[in-house]
Formats: sequence, structure tokens, C-alpha cells
Amino acid sequence: MSFSTDTAGLFNIDSDTPVVEQDATIPWASGPSASWVYYDCTIETMLDSGIVVHNRLPQVNLPHDTLALSAIDDPKLDALINGGVNLKCQDQYTDIVQRMGHARYWFRIHGRALRIGYKVPIPRIVTIGGVPAIPYDKNPQWAFNRIFPSGNYSGIILWHAEWSLWYTTAVPPVNQTIPASDPSAHISDVVTLPSGMQAPVSAIDDNATSTKPTVLRIAPSVKRPRNIKR
Repeated sequence: MSFSTDTAGLFNIDSDTPVVEQDATIPWASGPSASWVYYDCTIETMLDSGIVVHNRLPQVNLPHDTLALSAIDDPKLDALINGGVNLKCQDQYTDIVQRMGHARYWFRIHGRALRIGYKVPIPRIVTIGGVPAIPYDKNPQWAFNRIFPSGNYSGIILWHAEWSLWYTTAVPPVNQTIPASDPSAHISDVVTLPSGMQAPVSAIDDNATSTKPTVLRIAPSVKRPRNIKR
């Protein structure tokens, strides 16, 4: 068998030389539960309280309000210290606050994932807040599974998925229960916290030998009697 050293990455091997690794395979995953590369899922909550604020007509002609604090071409812009967003209002008003309807909750489950060999099942919300979740199709649902464009995992397909699904409820939520958002990691929101965490443990020294412990002997202190004079 001869090898060429002229070009890096190329070799010259005799055709009659057996390749030891030929037809030898290794497992690409120990099972479907170990095929996840990345999983990110979030459940967002939005609320319309039913309150409507009615704007009154302006009664006085005051300068308009702005969130800006300085002109872009202000030569002293770099020296300003009370920066940020301007919330000082130039107007004077008191609007009318009215309850126009009951509260409305919206929930959005969205995320993305990478998985080796298997497509990513798109998750949905069944119950939330202790009540049934109802699809809210005024915001259309969308999702996809595709072969990841940047390559594969040693010849195994790498699936990429994203999703966004909206929900609401027909009755008010009755508790704080929100589904766990990472089923691939088997993480639940119902957990019992430990009393503490394990401190770092030193590695075992294979070359250590057993020795007797060192005993420190401390001599007892001797007090001089007060009635003895030198």
C-alpha cells in the first residue's frame, strides 16, 4: 500500500487492499428522544382588559408632544446627561375611561427546532389557565418542516421547523397553569425545588496512597499561681 504526499486531502491506495472500516457503521442516535439538536418554544400571553379611553377634543392650542429630547444636529448632543425617552407632555387633558367589554386573553405558541433524521412535530395548546384553549384564527396559524439548507449530519437529514399558533378562551382562565414549553427536555413547570445544590467534588487521584492521619498534640496551658512571688 502506498500513499501520496503531494496533495493534502488526497491519497493513493492500492485497489486490492481491504479497507477495514468498509461497511462498518455507528449509531447516529440512541433513539428518537436523543435526536433533538435544538428546541426553542415559547408561550406568550396577551390581554385586552376591555377598557376604552375616549379622547376629548383639545380645549387649548399647545405645542405638540414628542418622544425626542434633542435635535439630531444639536452640536451639544454628546454632552446631554438627562437623556432617554421624553415623557414630559405639553398638553393638558383628562380623557374618559369606559369599560366596553369583558377581558379577552390571547395565547401564542411559537418556536423553532432542529432534529436529526425525524421531522419535528408542531406543538399545540390544549388547555391553558385551567380552561380549554380555542384556536384564534384572526391571526392565521403557520408552520413548516424543511431540510436544513446548511448541510446534514454525516449523511442523515437534518430537519428544521418553525411555528406560530394563536389561541384564546371562551371563558376566563381560573388558575396559573401554563403548559411546559420544552417537552423534548422532559421539563415540567411542576417541580419540587431542592434544599441546596451539590458543591463541586474533587476528582479521585488514582495515585493516592493510604496514610495515617496527622495528629496534632497541643500542650495544656499552665497558669502561674497569683500568690507566688519571684
